[in-house]
Amino acid sequence: MLVGETIGPFTIEKELGSGAMGTVYKAKYAKGEGVTVPVAIKMISMGLLGNEGAVARFDREAAILKQLRHPHIVRLLAVGKYRKTPFIAMEYVDGESLDRVLTRRQSLAWEDVVTYGKQLCDALQHAHDKGIVHRDLKPSNLMVSSQGVLKLTDFGIAKDTDVTALTGANSTIGTAAYMSPEQCRGDKTLGPKSDLYSLGVCLYELLTGKKPFVGESTIDMFMKHVGETPVRPRKLVQDLPIWLDNLVMFLLEKDKANRPLDAATVGRMLAEIEEKVQAQQSVGAEVANARRADRPVGEGPLNAADKDAAKSLRSGDRKKKKKKAKPLTQRAGFRAAVVASALAVLVAVGGYLTLGNVFKSASVEEAFAKVESASPGEPRIDAAKAFLAAHGAKPDPAVEKARKLFIDDNGALAETVLLKRYGSKFKTKEGFDAEGFDLAVLAIDAEAAGDLKRAAGLWAGVKDKSPPADPAKLTTDDEVNRCRLAWVAEKRLNDLKTLVPAAEKSLLKEIEDERRSEVFRAPDAEKPEGLALTAQRLEAFGDPTKARAKWEAVAKAAAGNPDARAWALVAAQRVAKSSEPADKAKDAEARLKRIADEVTVLEARAKSLEADPNPGPAKREIRNACQYVQVLYADESGEAHESLRKRAKALAESIPK
Repeated sequence: MLVGETIGPFTIEKELGSGAMGTVYKAKYAKGEGVTVPVAIKMISMGLLGNEGAVARFDREAAILKQLRHPHIVRLLAVGKYRKTPFIAMEYVDGESLDRVLTRRQSLAWEDVVTYGKQLCDALQHAHDKGIVHRDLKPSNLMVSSQGVLKLTDFGIAKDTDVTALTGANSTIGTAAYMSPEQCRGDKTLGPKSDLYSLGVCLYELLTGKKPFVGESTIDMFMKHVGETPVRPRKLVQDLPIWLDNLVMFLLEKDKANRPLDAATVGRMLAEIEEKVQAQQSVGAEVANARRADRPVGEGPLNAADKDAAKSLRSGDRKKKKKKAKPLTQRAGFRAAVVASALAVLVAVGGYLTLGNVFKSASVEEAFAKVESASPGEPRIDAAKAFLAAHGAKPDPAVEKARKLFIDDNGALAETVLLKRYGSKFKTKEGFDAEGFDLAVLAIDAEAAGDLKRAAGLWAGVKDKSPPADPAKLTTDDEVNRCRLAWVAEKRLNDLKTLVPAAEKSLLKEIEDERRSEVFRAPDAEKPEGLALTAQRLEAFGDPTKARAKWEAVAKAAAGNPDARAWALVAAQRVAKSSEPADKAKDAEARLKRIADEVTVLEARAKSLEADPNPGPAKREIRNACQYVQVLYADESGEAHESLRKRAKALAESIPK
């Protein structure tokens, strides 16, 4: 691509860089008259166009970016093709990547690393909440703007919570120096905690200027990630706060179960480290000032012992021995405050240090609070699993709540995997009971066809295939694998029982409220709920064929969106109960005639209002019908429809309220 060429509204200005997958250009986007904004255009390499895997990775990045809207994740603007070559238009970040910053500065101040780390944790938590694992976290994928705003980029090898990825079983993808132990082993079920390990590697490198492991080959690097303990960063950067040193090592734990709960937790811990260092510095200043105040009036400046005491507190150097003078540090109240602060630090790092055992006596309620505060999905599953391991045998309401959360989240993850398998051409049954999987596929087929009664029967069959979970074995992998289809079936059955009636009731209530108040809500035509309201209005107005087309649009808009499941089910059922017109042209003619007849009747009714002793209800009905003609058929083109809409509007305005 040459500078000056245009791709739709984008004009190429210069090449920013290129790699194995493609080239990134800076372009300007003509947003409006005289208004342009910079964008980044990423194009796949010409040599990879015949490589299905590479093209899939490129398409996958675009699909994933569409789901992410966060101030610390580069934003997707457009997707398209230029001369049959796929491209992605993204937000342009006016800055540089952190690997280039490292090349220039060797390492970063710990304060800067904490600032960037908090922003990155926010971005990761947003992606993880969407079920997306980045899998390639490294400094070159972290852009920092000239204002110091960090942006996470390159989701080319990211994966969602489905076990199907761009690589096969027991294979790896990513950059070896930053890969988690489970990634190095080719684990097919990578979760958010894999990104947390890579985050730890990034923080380590930014703080020290060195990677925790260096190997002569990829295999050598893999072996170190899996089995070798890195040198603590504080041994390389001696003024590093001990809490930050502990947190980095916490992130680099080999066993994912021993890492922090989630990215949000890491972000909070980074913020707490800032607060603790500031508090420590403040205490140092207070000690120095107190020592000065305690000296007799007229005595000279601080002596060496005074300065050493303050310096020790400011730097956090615990190795330096305190002098035997009588400063504030030897007072009982001060020592108690220091001990309390140290214990708080131990709690903040999740018991990473051995003294965390002091807190094992926490109540069941306090332990369960950690489960409730965890993010839904894998973080909460891990928290509930740990809670049940410690308290599962106790007869406590919190234990039952934890079991329910564990089952609900595992069921939700299993449902996500099941639906993705269902939507792919390879309906692999791995990880599921084969017969139960087949029944589940038939149940989803029945839902899509609008046969909700049959779907309910099939889901009941899936549920009956698996006996209830054994509380004593609940958190074991075998028990989860045995029961998870039954958990999915129970959720889907409950959806059929509750979601559909509730959605239909809400539509009918909205239309009834409209008739009484004559206030029409303008629905969002791109959202399932808004389309459903329009479809229901058309049914109420007596136009089933146009209503059917709207219900089909509802089904399309709701597809793949768990939050819109109610509308998907209602739409499928309504489409199944209706019929498509045999001749669409004749149907359109009949619709036009019916609307014209309706308007004529309304005009005649309006003329007879004077003879009506109680004209209020009739006036409201006429105005409502006129509003329906204008709103429901606003998308119909042609002079005839336009004329009818104008007649309806004039009629409604002629009838006073």
